[in-house]
Amino acid sequence: MLMKHLTQRSPQEQENDMPSPHHAFRLSLIAAAVMGVAHADELAPLKVQAEALAETPNTAVIAPADIDTRPVLDAGEALREVPGVSASRMSQHGVDPIIRGQSATQLNVLLDGGYVHGGCPNRMDTPSSFATFETYDRVIVEKGVQSVQHGMGGSGGSVLYERDTAAKAATPGLQGHAGVAASSNGLNGATYIDGMYSNGKAYLRAFGEYSDADNYEDGDGREVPSATTKTAGGVVAGYRISEHSGIEGTLEAVRGKDTLYAGADMDAPKDDMNAYRLKYWNQDMGGAIDGVKVEAWRSDVEHLMDNHSLRTPPAMTTMYRDAPSEVSTQGARLTLTSKPVAALKLDYGLDMQDVNREGWVMNPATPASTLFWLWPEAEMRSVGGFVEGLYGLSATSRVKAGLRVDSATARMNEALANSIATHALVPASIKAAAREDQDNTAIGGLLRYEHDLSKNLTAFTGLSRSVRQPDATERYVLKAAPTGITWLGNPSLDPEVHHQLDVGLSGKARGITWEAVMFYDDVSDYVLRDINNGKVAGVANSATLYRNVDATLFGAELSGQWMFAPGWHAHGALAYVNAQNDTDGRSIAQIPPLNGRIGADYTGSNWHAGGRVRFAAQQHEIDTASGLDTTQTPEYAVLDLYGGYDLTRKTRLKLGVDNLFDRLYAEHVNRAYAGVFGDPSQRIQEPGRTVWARLDTQF
Repeated sequence: MLMKHLTQRSPQEQENDMPSPHHAFRLSLIAAAVMGVAHADELAPLKVQAEALAETPNTAVIAPADIDTRPVLDAGEALREVPGVSASRMSQHGVDPIIRGQSATQLNVLLDGGYVHGGCPNRMDTPSSFATFETYDRVIVEKGVQSVQHGMGGSGGSVLYERDTAAKAATPGLQGHAGVAASSNGLNGATYIDGMYSNGKAYLRAFGEYSDADNYEDGDGREVPSATTKTAGGVVAGYRISEHSGIEGTLEAVRGKDTLYAGADMDAPKDDMNAYRLKYWNQDMGGAIDGVKVEAWRSDVEHLMDNHSLRTPPAMTTMYRDAPSEVSTQGARLTLTSKPVAALKLDYGLDMQDVNREGWVMNPATPASTLFWLWPEAEMRSVGGFVEGLYGLSATSRVKAGLRVDSATARMNEALANSIATHALVPASIKAAAREDQDNTAIGGLLRYEHDLSKNLTAFTGLSRSVRQPDATERYVLKAAPTGITWLGNPSLDPEVHHQLDVGLSGKARGITWEAVMFYDDVSDYVLRDINNGKVAGVANSATLYRNVDATLFGAELSGQWMFAPGWHAHGALAYVNAQNDTDGRSIAQIPPLNGRIGADYTGSNWHAGGRVRFAAQQHEIDTASGLDTTQTPEYAVLDLYGGYDLTRKTRLKLGVDNLFDRLYAEHVNRAYAGVFGDPSQRIQEPGRTVWARLDTQF
């Protein structure tokens, strides 16, 4: 069925629900996919590359050009294809990745080497939501701590969206790719183009994306508020000084408009980002320092939420709320590489990051009057040094070790009225803590060992220590209602300290490629989002707050691929994680249950078709006391079918249907419905049956 925005519509509009041009575009593209194709193609599903499995345990590589699932509106949703990675949904935009039960700033997410932090304390706009997915050459997902070079923290893992612009520029001429996509359920239409011209030295790459989506329907035919429109584009200009050196600059802009959120009390009329990046590198200096890379970045995000312009507004205009915010992120990294000596490769350097967040809530009738500060001009600054070495012990064994030390500071503008430091309803002890700078030194490290038991079998193990600083929301957020405080930060939080161990095997033989890993994470001062329930005097028992607890996370993952007959390819994955609050003797909320997928593809001489079943067990390890888990989430299993054809040597058509039997299901980690849209005790349901098509071409 055709989806509509949940906005105020006139009676005439309600009587004349004719398909819009967007719907016509969507349906015509799907019809063309079904009827207009005469050739075939081998299409690789979005999956972990076999080579990456064998060479780098606990690491997955996604090639956006190989995606063979429903076109994604948010790059975070594509990460769900990686075993051990889930994502929390409250719309089609702002899908929040979760790796091994950890999320938000427990993950280091880098876009082309730089950081972006969103403008919403409720994570409507995660870093991945600003990634123009189709214009990246690859996305690397590192589960757990695989390196100390991506910045402080990263206890859950790192997600690296990467472009190989300089390497591609070695080939003179014009090159690139473009495409269009649509679906029957949510996505009206999307298009992208990514092109580059190079003379072998100087190069210019330009890219852009546009997508428009209506609300989707779940498996029971109910409309889920999730409409959004996104426009993005950028340019990369550079010069290859030599084969091993060059300089490059990037300008990128993303514009989000009129995004509806089924899982929030507000929508987002505006979500804009501007990013600036500069790189210089020389990897063949010939001295004791053989390589140098200098990177600098800045991103500026402007975000606007409100509860009246895109949904049925409150009955009283005095309850209208606007919540604008501004976030600037700037940083730099210097990485030096020493020439390999006696099988030792050494990287070392310095990095820094400075994040400034301000966000406030007001009544649009009195914009000069701030009701309260969500983010009170909070600044989070860190400066760190790192060293990391890779040493070949023998032809079959290698060890990787790293150390980083960071100095971190958190502070806010204590002079702001109605902030966590000054609001009349905030307890005096929390006000006093908010006015003090929070300084600490964080020491992290990594030790990994790999041994080839045979030509096709590798064992690996790793130990790590990582320190995550509480973010601005956890320290300084304030949300006040006429009846009292409903959301309150904790300026006195200690940093999380993670000590992790993982062990595993990876191998390949007789057409089978596989990996199995177990992990254990002992966490001191885990930052728990919880319901007050008498823990902080003077604050309502129902208020959301943050506190430190000791925690344990453990789990296992198994994935594999099998070429079991000519043209046949089977693939599957299974992941499990358990997270416990040891201080209180209860589970940690919003942890995915046992989940996985299994499928098979067939590739003919020039065509490809396949299917898979995605499934999850019931999640019974929940924490209703936190207010985040409301009930156990039922198990599910859904079937997807897909296929593709080559129209020409460089033009590929893909089509498929997700959730073929139109099942009603939800990921346990999805947000709960906002009360105006559904039952707040239930998770937001995933899309029902969705027919999709996409056409991609290279030039």
